[in-house]
Amino acid sequence: MAKPPEIKVNYKIQYFLFQLMGWGFLVVLIAVFNVKQEGFSLDLFLFLTSVFFFNLSISHLYRLFVNSRGWLHAKLNVLLFRIGVSSTVLGVVFSVIINTSNGIVFETSPRLLSLNDWLFGSFIYFIWNLLYFGYLLFYKARIIEFKNIQLQALNAQTELKNLRSQLNPHFMFNAMNSIRALIDENPSKSKIAVTQLSNVLRNSLIHTKKELVSLKEEMTIVSDYLSLEKIRYEERLRVRTEISNEALSAEIPPLLIQTLVENAIKHGISKLKEGGELYLSAKLIDGFLEVVVTNPGILQLTKESATQIGMENTQKRLELLYGKSAVFSLTSSQKKVIARISIPLKPDL
Repeated sequence: MAKPPEIKVNYKIQYFLFQLMGWGFLVVLIAVFNVKQEGFSLDLFLFLTSVFFFNLSISHLYRLFVNSRGWLHAKLNVLLFRIGVSSTVLGVVFSVIINTSNGIVFETSPRLLSLNDWLFGSFIYFIWNLLYFGYLLFYKARIIEFKNIQLQALNAQTELKNLRSQLNPHFMFNAMNSIRALIDENPSKSKIAVTQLSNVLRNSLIHTKKELVSLKEEMTIVSDYLSLEKIRYEERLRVRTEISNEALSAEIPPLLIQTLVENAIKHGISKLKEGGELYLSAKLIDGFLEVVVTNPGILQLTKESATQIGMENTQKRLELLYGKSAVFSLTSSQKKVIARISIPLKPDL
């Protein structure tokens, strides 16, 4: 599957370049207007220089202010209102800068405010606001679009991987053989097993089309999957779960826990003659959903191993949905492999 190209933009360098070019262009316009009327002089150069650096500094301080207050995350109508108010206030500052610089350089009587300069300054800073926030909103939209494309590609890859694991002949052969053995021994239980197999396949197809599912929905698949595997492994597979009721409504990427459980059985319990216990817990801790899957075995990670590939896949999905807020780890301790995931309850997309 083709990987979409990454968006790499040096935002800070572009910002300073636009700042220098924008205020430089304004100063050039003022210079052209004054040179036509009075000619060029050292006083005019000093005046233009002071206007350039003062407005460059004021606009930069204003940028630091709006970023610290998170204006970019405000609703559009609120942002437009703030832009209008700030442009008016900065127009006053612009008038003060122009008239103060004019008074100092040309030694004229000081006049801080001028209606024309105020209106002109308000217009200039309104344009500055539109260009600044317009660029940021466009850049943010591109990043979100890029993340969505990556997530869709990764979900498609996860769906194909899950279908291969669920529909491969080995899995189907073992599941159907287990169910066939039950038909004569326990017909009612065999019917339940067929239903569980159908649920696993159907839900795997449905859930991978969603970006997030509730933990309760995810546990439905996990429960059916474990029931089928217990038919196959019998006493070798022992399952212990601790799922808090408060955590059931939390949303997670589809098939996240099912994948961890599948790996725990495939790479851990199935390789042990005596089998072992699979432990699964999910609870809420300080605004995070913490999921832990533990199985007996020794962690073996190689660059091409299925465990390593699955781990990288899980980590990438979490990064795309939650950024650096989510944590995924796979560790080994006392002959046990522990998969731990911590997910914020509200993803920051």
